[in-house]
Amino acid sequence: MLATPDPASALAGSPETGNSYTFTAKLAIGDEFRSCTGTLINAQWVLTASSCFADDPAAGYTIAAGKPKWKTTATVGRTDLATTTGQVREVVELVPRTDRDLVLAKLATPVRGITPLRVGSTSPAVNDQLKGAGYGRTKDTWVPGRLHAGDFTVNQVDTNRLQIDGTPVCKGDTGAPVFREKNGVLELAAVATASWQGGCLGTSETRTGAVATRVDDLGTWVRQSTASTLTPWRLQMVTVAGKDLYHSVRDSNWDWTAFGAVEQAAGGIGDVEQAAEAGISGTNTVLALGADGVVYETKRNPNGAWVPFRPLTSELGSLAGLKKISVTSMGSTLGLVGIGGGRVYHSVRDASGKWIKWGDVSAAAGNLTNPTDITITKVGDATHVGVVANSNKAYHVVRDSLGNWGSWGEITKITGAPTSVSAVAFSGTGADDLQAVLVEPNGGLRHVARLSNGNWTAFGDLAGPVLGTGPVTAVSAATVDNEFHTAIIRNGTIKHTVRHVDGTWEPADTPPGAPADPTSLGITASRN
Repeated sequence: MLATPDPASALAGSPETGNSYTFTAKLAIGDEFRSCTGTLINAQWVLTASSCFADDPAAGYTIAAGKPKWKTTATVGRTDLATTTGQVREVVELVPRTDRDLVLAKLATPVRGITPLRVGSTSPAVNDQLKGAGYGRTKDTWVPGRLHAGDFTVNQVDTNRLQIDGTPVCKGDTGAPVFREKNGVLELAAVATASWQGGCLGTSETRTGAVATRVDDLGTWVRQSTASTLTPWRLQMVTVAGKDLYHSVRDSNWDWTAFGAVEQAAGGIGDVEQAAEAGISGTNTVLALGADGVVYETKRNPNGAWVPFRPLTSELGSLAGLKKISVTSMGSTLGLVGIGGGRVYHSVRDASGKWIKWGDVSAAAGNLTNPTDITITKVGDATHVGVVANSNKAYHVVRDSLGNWGSWGEITKITGAPTSVSAVAFSGTGADDLQAVLVEPNGGLRHVARLSNGNWTAFGDLAGPVLGTGPVTAVSAATVDNEFHTAIIRNGTIKHTVRHVDGTWEPADTPPGAPADPTSLGITASRN
């Protein structure tokens, strides 16, 4: 057992460089009156130890909720404190726990461009191997200028805490993240709160044991406590895996809900081949293409309740060989496109919820040979449709506000475009701009925008720099609060990223708990 470990602690392991563990935050409390470490767990909240904000940390960790007593700033993503990398935010609100040395610290504005470390949901076990990162004193440096990391072994698991040993935990930074890798993804397991400080500069103590406060049982508290930062807009996702349909929501704090089985809530429809979705106000419409070639519709209401699936054949009409669909919100109506029998079709759901019969786009815009993928979005008052056809060429057409179709234009003829495309996804941003992601057969990803004047921008590489490499089997796009979101399935894993208004891209994230081996996905924006 640890007798009276010091409450101010950080990690004295190896210095980190580059982008390692950039979710770690350095907290300056009261203009360097006290320094601590924290963890960015979503876009606008840091998790750390409440004793960082106590008048006398040695006397206990109980603190008041609300604005910090001392001005506090959080520097996130700066592994080398001598640089200006990362982002600095003031802490404006504290939400402490009463049963353990832990507090949520709200940042004045969201942090962009840094992937948070999500809170895990299962307890570590004795002998588990963990890692930690912090900014505190080391074995040979009193005030280090770099983030340090180290390794730990779990010696004991208690109700609210872990007893760990390994890399010395030193004076300087309470609140350091203690994390582990699970299914290839890092997750937060605990927060360092006390240690013997053996092996640290300025102490003769030899014991290196430390205490870390558990967080794996606090997922509900974290979600409820941070919900006040949510904007009205959020992202919803459906994915098909094992011929079953699943759904998740990503809120404005970047937190994903658990994937739920849609057919358990909305009724079974047999094997699902593909799904698409679109939001109107707080209601999310999901269309599932069954193995029987029928399009089924369900709705997820703002309270999370699902409406039973219903087949749309009587409204849309039969479409032989239907193999791909895409849907978009048109304000109070929906626009739907599909590929069937080697042709492109279109339908609209009116404000009353009634679908019109399939209309033949190929007859109006021109026939394309062997279309294989399709996407639709609203841009201004018009509808934009993208299709992959004619041996992996990408095409684009506009349907104006009066319902008139233009003619197909070949995107792959634009200067700098990929010569071959296997899939495409569209979404509108701003007043009249179209954003597009093109998937190359080798797994490459290219982004391009069509501006309101009809000109196309230069193509950008979205694969290696943001979404990695390897085969891509599905792509979808949506605009949430005027930011462009892209989701793909690469190597059997869902990857997601965001393009901000200034043109910068977020590091890719993987929704936790996604079903194994997904084959199709669709994303959309919706309002709470």
